[in-house]
Amino acid sequence: MRFVANGPAIPDELLLARDQGRVIFFCGAGVSRARANLPDFFGLAEKVVAKLGVMPESPAYKLIREAQAIDSRVGVSGVISADRVFGLLERDFSSRDIEEAVATALKPPSDCDLSAHKTLLDLATTPEGAVRLVTTNFDRLFDDCGRGLRPWQPPRLPDPLRPNDMNGIVYLHGRATSEYAGAEGDGFVLSSSEFGRAYLSDGWATSFIREILSRYVVVFVGYTADDPPVQYLLEALQKSSGKLESAYAFQSGLHDDAVARWRHKGVDAIPYSADNAHAALWLTLEAWATRARDPDAGRVPRGGVAERSSRVPR
Repeated sequence: MRFVANGPAIPDELLLARDQGRVIFFCGAGVSRARANLPDFFGLAEKVVAKLGVMPESPAYKLIREAQAIDSRVGVSGVISADRVFGLLERDFSSRDIEEAVATALKPPSDCDLSAHKTLLDLATTPEGAVRLVTTNFDRLFDDCGRGLRPWQPPRLPDPLRPNDMNGIVYLHGRATSEYAGAEGDGFVLSSSEFGRAYLSDGWATSFIREILSRYVVVFVGYTADDPPVQYLLEALQKSSGKLESAYAFQSGLHDDAVARWRHKGVDAIPYSADNAHAALWLTLEAWATRARDPDAGRVPRGGVAERSSRVPR
């Protein structure tokens, strides 16, 4: 189903699952980058390195330069992941200093555009009014939308097997303090060692996601297939439970390439064009959110573009 011309085609079964309250949206750095202009995970690593005053001869600094060179030379991003950079920073800086630098780098301006976050909150709201949204971002922009939703973060996460628990915003990798002076709770999941504990050795994040996938349809927004959170999450799940079911991801790029990037991870890609700052994606999500707020306001013909309904209001 296409809500806008040349926009991504959303599967009918996904539309139905969302209308039935069976979908959980996973939101990555692309959501906060879209309108609020916050950095992606690698851009965050660059800002942190600068904030900490890392010397050019340090391994972390050299790794960032090498990653940029590979991206420029062959046009492939994600070969060197940002969690490796944070792992190197842990050798020379305390967790507190790194978390302070991370929070400072993510502090938004007072007039920050929250429209992307409001759109995702609308889509994540069930017909009964519960909000089912998980983010691996550390910023508090979903909180800033003013919905007064309950925040969840490690070590206290909701139990997916208890439907009443699954209501609010789950900050799976931690959340910045309200002043953006550091991290709340157990801190941020940043480095390769921290990802390893969360998804492999301790496995608390993997257990949480496995239980979600046993009950809900998952939609990834604002990620690429090579993002560290996605890599750790899906690889750990596949090792423990085999092929994933009922998982979708919005992915920019040519159709075949976008599909191939997610296929081996067991996720169905929903391709779209990245032109004009990913306009096709955000126009589609906004139109979908409008329909979600009032399902009777629009009629979506199977395989076509969304149309206004001629239905007489009750």
